[in-house]
Amino acid sequence: MPNSPRIGRRRLIEGAGAASLAASLAMPAIAQNKPIRLGWIAAVSGMFAADSLAMDAGFRMKVADLNEQGGLLGRKLEIIARDSASDPSKAVSFTKELVYNENIDILCGPATSGEGLPTLGIVAGAKKLQLLGGTVEELIDPVKYPLAFRYINTNSQWIKVAVKFMVEELKKTKVAIINDNTGYGVLSRETATKYLAGYNLKPVYTATADPSKPDVTDEVLKAKAAGADVITTWTAATGFTARLINACGEQNWNVPITGQPVILQKQVADLLTKRSYWDKVYGIGYAHQTVDAQGRLSADVQAFLDKHKDAIGPHLAAGLHAPLRGNAAVTIYAAGVTKAGDTDPFKVKAALESIPIINAPYGPFSYTPTDHNGFRDDAIKLFNANAQLPNGGYPPVKIS
Repeated sequence: MPNSPRIGRRRLIEGAGAASLAASLAMPAIAQNKPIRLGWIAAVSGMFAADSLAMDAGFRMKVADLNEQGGLLGRKLEIIARDSASDPSKAVSFTKELVYNENIDILCGPATSGEGLPTLGIVAGAKKLQLLGGTVEELIDPVKYPLAFRYINTNSQWIKVAVKFMVEELKKTKVAIINDNTGYGVLSRETATKYLAGYNLKPVYTATADPSKPDVTDEVLKAKAAGADVITTWTAATGFTARLINACGEQNWNVPITGQPVILQKQVADLLTKRSYWDKVYGIGYAHQTVDAQGRLSADVQAFLDKHKDAIGPHLAAGLHAPLRGNAAVTIYAAGVTKAGDTDPFKVKAALESIPIINAPYGPFSYTPTDHNGFRDDAIKLFNANAQLPNGGYPPVKIS
């Protein structure tokens, strides 16, 4: 009996040691089974919501597809989403919340340039991977922000195609630029002016307006008085775009209008006084939207549409590119995690920089240590707005 307390104490210590060892062995397994947390910031309300709602749908559909297949590295994906409502201050606040309080593995978004720019330093400081959906060049800098990648083309790629089309295909030389007063709109005007200079041209008229301005007839009349033979407009606001097209139509000014992908959206068409106002409107699009002579899209795009045919229909009003862009963000991250065999941001970064081509339905991406933009020029096309087909595709258009 006198020895029993000692024996009991020793057994207690041994038992505690065994329990501690068991716990330490179990921890990695528990960690490996934890969901991979995807932070997702998109402006699903506010003036830019039409595009973001479709992106959000594509993002969630791709996550659901991966989870059906067992997730990544045997771990399910969990979305922690926030609606920035097109407000950069909200995007900043949500970014801090997601990277520090929610401890996400990656931040996808914000989905617009104006919201994305002020979040870069926050995400970089937290040493988190970030996939950005904005197009302005300033979003990506592999030296300042080594963990930031883009899941869309750059804005200059869009503008380069639009300027080339106006000058080389439409043979227009008197260009009017009408943009909104967001950071995106102003930077786009500067980029368009730069590309026109490559043809020894200067815009004959420029105007910057609030995207909520109810009437842009004044801007249109001034562009006409300046002798413009084509307008290029740079805004992500469907209402602003439609008001500009309507203003031209109502002045009986049958001038061609070019612009970014929003100009092709059904939301724009629904706001037009006459559908015929869309006849000479041309918007930036993608190779994945081009159909063959039988009206068929590429196999991977068609497979995604078929898989989600019961839910994706309403989102095609924003253009096929919008849900596919949300899909691309998840596809790119999945490719990096799969190759890295880990969710560590620096390992995923190295993996993304070493994959020759990541083929997403949205288009091909190829990153390097010095280029985190990724999207290939030859995947960008330009289309006539009124040629759109019900499945979101367009007949082939020759752009030299």
